[in-house]
Amino acid sequence: MADIEGFAVLQRRLKALEGTLQGKLIRGAAVDALLPAMQAARRAIPVGAPPYDDEGTPKDPYPVRSYTGRLRVPSFARRNVARKSTIFTNGNGVNAMLGVKPEAFYAIAFHEFGTSQIPARPWLEPAFRQQRSAMEARFRTRLRQRLDKAARR
Repeated sequence: MADIEGFAVLQRRLKALEGTLQGKLIRGAAVDALLPAMQAARRAIPVGAPPYDDEGTPKDPYPVRSYTGRLRVPSFARRNVARKSTIFTNGNGVNAMLGVKPEAFYAIAFHEFGTSQIPARPWLEPAFRQQRSAMEARFRTRLRQRLDKAARR
């Protein structure tokens, strides 16, 4: 993160705050910053053919349900691209991740990396790399907004 322009100024302002508040501010900004990559990943993920024929009857073996009971249709993986974040135990650091929810793991395993029978069709990493500058700018903006709001309190 230290290579982001303007980060040193924001880092000094963060150090002036108490530990747990630092983590909360960084976490919110980091999750907000992942939004452009999440939207790009949702647009890029491969989507299969509809599971129903022209008359509206399910094709065999559809309908298929996930282990939680949710209907798995071709856009299932797209709906399950998600952001997740955790605060370090000392309260002044954050991990922010982009991926899919556990019940859609096949979207990463089969499409992103491929199998012996399915060629790799990377979509998550290219979307993430393509949005890097937008994410860095969004992170700076959101962190600055959150710091200003915390300073007013």
